[in-house]
Amino acid sequence: MTSGDLQVVMRDDEVKMNLLVVIEDDPDVQFLVESIFSMDPRFSPPRVVNSAEEALESPPSSEPGVIVLDHGLAGPLPGLAAATLLKERNPLARIILFTAHAALEARADKEPAIDAFLLKTEPEMLLPLAQSLTGLSPRPPNP
Repeated sequence: MTSGDLQVVMRDDEVKMNLLVVIEDDPDVQFLVESIFSMDPRFSPPRVVNSAEEALESPPSSEPGVIVLDHGLAGPLPGLAAATLLKERNPLARIILFTAHAALEARADKEPAIDAFLLKTEPEMLLPLAQSLTGLSPRPPNP
């Protein structure tokens, strides 16, 4: 390295994670999830889609990140069924099934592609859960 070269060193806790996609068809919940993740600058702004089919049309990724997935979606493919396909396309991603359907928890627990289950009645747990799944320490909200 010459004296003119610039070297950028980032601590582990400064590395941005990619929030790969928010798969949700309710605009209010889309806004809520985007707002929640905007409180931690280590997460990139999400790509928001309305259906599992739309998410599956995007190119596969090998980058780690988070997929926030609803179950009841626009389109024929529900979230629980889409999880395996999404994990195949994004093997390092962590999938959080974020749904209003409490009865799905037992099925989600048996689905290896789902990394976590969270009810929409507990949105305050979404960011800490994503931080934990990606190995990030909790961080106070932006000033």
